Amino acid sequence: MADFSVETLSETPFARIPVCDAEFNVIAYELVVGGNGQYQPALPEIIAATLTDPRIHDLLNNRPALLLAEADTVKLIYTELRFPMDQFWLMLDARQAIRVDPYLITGLKKRGAHFGLSLNHGDLPDLSEELLGNISFIRASSEQFLKRHLSAQLNDKWRGIASDVDDAACHQALKACGITSIQGRYLPRPETTDIKQFPSNKLIALEILNLLGDVNVSLEELENLIIQDLQLYYKLLRFINSAYYNFNRKINSIKEALIYLGLNTLRSISLVIALSESTTRSPDLFYLALTRAKMCEILAKANKWPNESIYFNAGLISLLDVLLDIPMDLILSELPLSPSIKQAVLYNEGRTGAALQCAIHYEHVDWQKIEDSQFEKDLAHSAYLDASRWATTLQQGLTAAVES
Repeated sequence: MADFSVETLSETPFARIPVCDAEFNVIAYELVVGGNGQYQPALPEIIAATLTDPRIHDLLNNRPALLLAEADTVKLIYTELRFPMDQFWLMLDARQAIRVDPYLITGLKKRGAHFGLSLNHGDLPDLSEELLGNISFIRASSEQFLKRHLSAQLNDKWRGIASDVDDAACHQALKACGITSIQGRYLPRPETTDIKQFPSNKLIALEILNLLGDVNVSLEELENLIIQDLQLYYKLLRFINSAYYNFNRKINSIKEALIYLGLNTLRSISLVIALSESTTRSPDLFYLALTRAKMCEILAKANKWPNESIYFNAGLISLLDVLLDIPMDLILSELPLSPSIKQAVLYNEGRTGAALQCAIHYEHVDWQKIEDSQFEKDLAHSAYLDASRWATTLQQGLTAAVES
């Protein structure tokens, strides 16, 4: 078993792989650990860390943690961890599952854990009825689900999770087979559009983006644009006056907000709220965009690169087609953005492109490319955790402000 302690796990590269439903809502996050470029399976210490380390806990964004557990560690989890297991999905390699005492699985299920199987190749092995009765999901590659007719072997009560879903054709084929839970690089990016004019509810976000392309934009220009959309204006003020900032006095105008927040923060929050109003896609896709944007900004700050707001905007813009359901070439044709942002989004060029690529590598848990990037591994890890926590807190704050 790898030698991790709870105290040092937060310094170990952690990442998550989302499990999404057909609408790209995240139903669970698989937690993985990197070490010397290698994938590490779940350990009791990792489970403890998700409950005790706030930064790792925030990676889950209030979702269950999916953990690949080797057969030999299930007993350790059962005997050493006595707290409730409601937020954990434990996944066993199908070939090792026969080595696990069904008594241990039953005991952990009584504490709230969900159990599943990971099938790496071939068909399901012969397993006891008692074990199969405790299984609630099975993960296999998309190829297995599509070519081996694995779905015919599945219990109707099991959730099928397809991995390696990297394009729209694969996603559609899986849906046709009844498999709607996926992992992979595929995001619902539009390729064609019949839009002749941008919808008004999306236009304000694009206009704010247009303004933010100019680092010298004035408060008056920003305020005049925001006040054109009263819903955005009031939502911005509600959020600024929410518990997220917890100011000791009420802020009544954009000009007052400037005093407390500064222009860069005010511009970024205005953009975030405008985009949240504009998208009809899953909130989890918006959360991904927030995390990516903040990680880019943190990397820029750590390297003392000027105008870090450009890096934040590039992270958001890189997922704008997904959020607005409008092809990227059409969006960019309407936005006179700075060359550095356009080159970063389209071609991964320059410092902005390097920060953006580092964030994307972390999302894809591509440890080797992170190692090969121009950023220190520890910096990338810290930036990822901090960005995830910031995005979680911000999204919760936006939700609370709306509900209030």
